[in-house]
Amino acid sequence: MNDKFRKITFPPENDGFFAELREEVNAYFQNNGKSIYGNTRMYLKIAGLFIVYIFVFSIPFIFSIKPYHVFLCYSFLGIWGVFLGVNVGHDAAHNSLFKTKKYNQWFMYVFDFLGLSSFNWKNRHVSGHHIYSNIMEYDPDIQQSTVVKIFPQDKTRSFHKFQWIYMPLIYAIFIPRWVFYRDFKDIFFKRIGGFHNRPYPIFEIVKMIAFKVFYVFYMVIIPCWITGQTIMVFIAAFLLLMVCSSLTIIIILLTTHMLEDSHFPDPDENGLMPYSWSKHQILTTSDYATESDIVTHLFGGFNHHVIHHLFQHICHIHYPDLTPILKKVAMKYNLQYQSRKYILPAMYSHFKLLYNNGLNIKQRPFIQ
Repeated sequence: MNDKFRKITFPPENDGFFAELREEVNAYFQNNGKSIYGNTRMYLKIAGLFIVYIFVFSIPFIFSIKPYHVFLCYSFLGIWGVFLGVNVGHDAAHNSLFKTKKYNQWFMYVFDFLGLSSFNWKNRHVSGHHIYSNIMEYDPDIQQSTVVKIFPQDKTRSFHKFQWIYMPLIYAIFIPRWVFYRDFKDIFFKRIGGFHNRPYPIFEIVKMIAFKVFYVFYMVIIPCWITGQTIMVFIAAFLLLMVCSSLTIIIILLTTHMLEDSHFPDPDENGLMPYSWSKHQILTTSDYATESDIVTHLFGGFNHHVIHHLFQHICHIHYPDLTPILKKVAMKYNLQYQSRKYILPAMYSHFKLLYNNGLNIKQRPFIQ
């Protein structure tokens, strides 16, 4: 194996933190007679998300509306489609939505219906990011590009001093880049970060192309044909949808791993990380707005991201009850649990990271 992709290992869990946390989390489910998977409230939530999406999508077909109404509907669909993905597809990819694995596989198709490859998503996110979170060259969810410097130890280029200004424009095309470029690019790479991307099934290539064609067909061609609006109206609306979905997913994702006090540990020459696996998750992951029921509901528990990284097999509907347990145990072991009370300070912290990295300002060291 190329030294650049040497096997990553973590020191043993020898301080009792994760063992005690696991014990407390298990006790929570046992004492309350709950399953780690979705419950009735979760399944009603899924139904509500789908009903709203289908209703808004149907508005141009049902009512005689003007082009700006189409733009409003598609802007909403861009945002709501992200909520579908992070609430339904994300949990399904982690097999935490249902106890039966095939049901989770079925609900992962929500990504494909939204123009994204569920196969690539699961490989990148579950088999890549969750194993190698915030490790440079290994974490496939944190884009390695000369355009932006996310990792403090990455090479600084002269234009990075302006990245905190120009990156919002690039973030605005995150979804179209994913739909029409990144998914196809993944076919040709043997490795995506630390994930070994071979073999790549021919069936998945055919499925991906078919779903992307179908996505454009039902979002642009069919509405144009049925409503009588010009195709340019729906092309413009589709592009607006893409921008709205990009900005929404960026807000949800950037605030979980890429903040000014996030850590980006490096392995040693043998691939050994400096901290145990559980401590690594604590250091590299951040929460935000955990006291907001609305944010938790719409963002699929992404704001309770630390507990998700430690227990990815648990449905996000349980995270608000588990995060206080995590905070209590982390405090006992003097671990730095990272959280912002509101989402705007979390976003500000991300741009502070971009600013600091652009000027090559070193992050503060971890002190236990």
